[in-house]
Amino acid sequence: MIKLQLLLRDPARDRSDDPALCALLEAHGMHVTACGMATISAEASLADAENLFGSIPNVRAGFASDVTSTPALAIPADLEHAVSLITIAPRHAATSQPT
Repeated sequence: MIKLQLLLRDPARDRSDDPALCALLEAHGMHVTACGMATISAEASLADAENLFGSIPNVRAGFASDVTSTPALAIPADLEHAVSLITIAPRHAATSQPT
């Protein structure tokens, strides 16, 4: 699965819009995993992601493996009203705890 992050156009939007937006994402083969005020996290199979966005570069274990060269992905026309950016999620590394 490819991990995706979607930056929303209106972070202060009415949360009642979420079901409609989630339904659009599901129609594109994305499974929503978390919703925040400014972003939505989702995942898609590699086949669904490549069908929607074209070739997916720099992916290792579903995450962006080279954050500095991961391009923004094309936003489908029916999501442009709500989404300003789609990227492959970077892998988050836990920082070491002070001893």
